[in-house]
Amino acid sequence: MKVLVIQIKMIGDVLASTVICEAIKKQHPNCEVHYLIQKNTFPVVENNPFIDKVLFFEEDKYKGLSGLFRLGTELKLEKYDTVIDVYGKFQSLIPTYLSGAKKRIGTYKWYSKLFLTETVIPDTECNGTANAFRILLAKTAIKKDIPQIFPKIHLTPSEIENAKNQIASQLDVSKKIVMISVLGSGKNKSLPNAYMAEVLNKIASTADVQLVFNYMPNQQEEAKAIFNLCDANAQSKIVFDFYVKGLRGFLAVLSQCDALVGNEGGATNMSKALNIPTFTIYAPWINRTSWNIFEETGLHEIVHLSDYFPDLYKNKHPKNFKEKALEWYDKLNPELFADKLQQFVKKISQ
Repeated sequence: MKVLVIQIKMIGDVLASTVICEAIKKQHPNCEVHYLIQKNTFPVVENNPFIDKVLFFEEDKYKGLSGLFRLGTELKLEKYDTVIDVYGKFQSLIPTYLSGAKKRIGTYKWYSKLFLTETVIPDTECNGTANAFRILLAKTAIKKDIPQIFPKIHLTPSEIENAKNQIASQLDVSKKIVMISVLGSGKNKSLPNAYMAEVLNKIASTADVQLVFNYMPNQQEEAKAIFNLCDANAQSKIVFDFYVKGLRGFLAVLSQCDALVGNEGGATNMSKALNIPTFTIYAPWINRTSWNIFEETGLHEIVHLSDYFPDLYKNKHPKNFKEKALEWYDKLNPELFADKLQQFVKKISQ
């Protein structure tokens, strides 16, 4: 059996969908599993033992309808028995259909049956809906029950050793290290600067830890603005210029941290895949149950506006309020979750 899993775009989604590859490979060890992703997301699947081959979706090469037909033709040459389209948009549906696979599986939409042989409807009410949806796709593909599986990142011993050496050369290894997701991918996924500074002040006043800022190069100015808003005690504990080479280097360093605190995003998912405790502040318009895996372990905590102002949502999905993100973020004052944050910091500081 030969299976292709398609997950284009976001790095957190690419990491999440590796559970499909793992589920299939564990049930059918001789199955050949391929994974179609974008090249910039490759570091989170590198060395994954449940993926036999990684294919790259190149934006320029597969641009437009003609490009998607070209991709479909290339996939057809692979002679897949099953294609699982996790992405579920025309960029993936068209190549999935053109692959000629006998089984083509994906999400139910009014138009998806034109391209797929089987569709599934995600359970939007359960915890960890993103993970449950992917397990459901795998079950549909192999027609077997699958035990609970969660995403994992597979680092090499040399990567971990290099990370330890870098940490030893730039940080105080006698102190706990907390990675800070100081900014989200955009303003509508980032706690306001003044509030993030309050969060950092609270952490610094709770325990003698090192706070390593994690941000994209184009976010440096805003990250510095948050640093400037922090009190002197927090500033003395912040490591602002801890640079690593590439995403694999970041993952290796993250694997040696004691926790991650900050805005929800790819770094949170990576931390969980590395079994690193997280304290995650969700954007008001993001569904808190989508990615909240492992909460029952006690390792991870989530903060969401709906925890404190449930009536705002009127029983509607948070995505309906995306345009209110900046306005509603102002309601998420860190004082609301100060006790919860302090308890988390004390726990990881022991």
